[in-house]
Amino acid sequence: MTADGTSAPAQKLALAAALAALPPDHREVVALVLVEGLSYSEAAKLLQVPVGTVTSRLARARASLQSHLGKDT
Repeated sequence: MTADGTSAPAQKLALAAALAALPPDHREVVALVLVEGLSYSEAAKLLQVPVGTVTSRLARARASLQSHLGKDT
């Protein structure tokens, strides 16, 4: 059990569902920056978009994930 009373497998399923609900371009930025550890600049270069686009996609993805997972912060 986790601190919020849910099981770890249940949390993994919820996270997978939340990630799947993201638009592909947001999911791609999440994977590159948050999972793979690329810098915003590296991700922008790889995706051939401006750094600001990476920043905004990541901000929107984080907000969507927090909303989907029921987090207020």
